Amino acid sequence: MSISEINIVAFGNPNRQDNAFTVSSYSDSIGAQTRFITCNDNELFSTFNHGKIDWRESTNGIHWLVNSAETILSGDSPKSAVGAGMTFGELEGAKMVMIVDVPEIPEDISKSWGFVISRIRQIHVLFFTPRALDAISKLEQISVENLLKEIRNRGLVPHVCTYLNDEKKAMVEHSMGSACIITEHSFQPLEWLARYICNLPLSGTGSSGVKNACLG
Repeated sequence: MSISEINIVAFGNPNRQDNAFTVSSYSDSIGAQTRFITCNDNELFSTFNHGKIDWRESTNGIHWLVNSAETILSGDSPKSAVGAGMTFGELEGAKMVMIVDVPEIPEDISKSWGFVISRIRQIHVLFFTPRALDAISKLEQISVENLLKEIRNRGLVPHVCTYLNDEKKAMVEHSMGSACIITEHSFQPLEWLARYICNLPLSGTGSSGVKNACLG
């Protein structure tokens, strides 16, 4: 298998400026097959008819379904679409990627994080942007140093991770232990995530597979 065989679907805002689209775009640029799902051009994202999305067809045979937690703040329709996509995707064998970032209104992070917590058992890769680490640390009253491990232990998420681009450091808590890897090049955090999920199915099993995927 090669990256060209990795199939990724992302859901997000039609303005294509959200984190899910960014990861999809980075994945496409390194050769993965990608598809971005959003509302029709003549619909408002907050109220669009999310029932028209055929999630069963869209997630059948894919490796990853990528969502950003902030999407649920855009309205009831996007929130319902994210939930439906995760449910159908799980049934179809897709693995879920959830990105946690600080919303435009920082105080809303408790809402987006609450949604993540409610769905955490469905998530396979939980990624925190660097600024989200501090915000969730304060919200959960857990030190930044222990946050990834604590979240993984609580939610049993297979991969809880972040990437600190100023240090070129990838940090992953996973079911077989911990990985802290310095990458050769500095990536944007979402670029690293795209490379990580594209490489993970190709990198072998166990801790060595996680470390290989971390290298980007």
